[in-house]
Amino acid sequence: MTSAEIPPSQPTLEAVLRTSWEAFHPGQQAPLGWLTHTTTQVLSHLRGTHTSTPPPPDTARHPDALERFHRQVREALADAVCQEQVSIDVANTLLDVLDLPLLPRRWQVRLTLPLLIDITATTREDAFTHAENTIEAALADLPTQIEWDGQDGYEALGGDLDADEPLVAEGRSATHT
Repeated sequence: MTSAEIPPSQPTLEAVLRTSWEAFHPGQQAPLGWLTHTTTQVLSHLRGTHTSTPPPPDTARHPDALERFHRQVREALADAVCQEQVSIDVANTLLDVLDLPLLPRRWQVRLTLPLLIDITATTREDAFTHAENTIEAALADLPTQIEWDGQDGYEALGGDLDADEPLVAEGRSATHT
């Protein structure tokens, strides 16, 4: 077998962890003992939860064996994250290196969306209140939390008379003599 035919060796767990550390902490040295401790914890967890033998070298004859092994690796890392033995960032880095699907995580996303709503109101403050109520009603069925931060930076431009709205004022009759 020539050197061109020799398959490249897989990275060691230590190499993957070292690469992961560098990705999340560029230019910083890992704490003393971190690499050894983390490697030991991951391997210990994988040995403790691994229930079948690794896939045989002839996986071409057993295509489902590699898929089963990948699933077991992913499940073992998910268990390790749940038991707080490994952070989700480290687990996902390992899965990414192995070209496996990443573990899902919960995210809290804060978006600032410029919304332009045409409404009818009598004052600027009423316009904002009505616009906020309209947005809250539209999003009522979604798992959202709206944080109104006042009217700073908001804009309300008064327009023409809304001829579609009745001209009944509070306390006054619509007909005048």
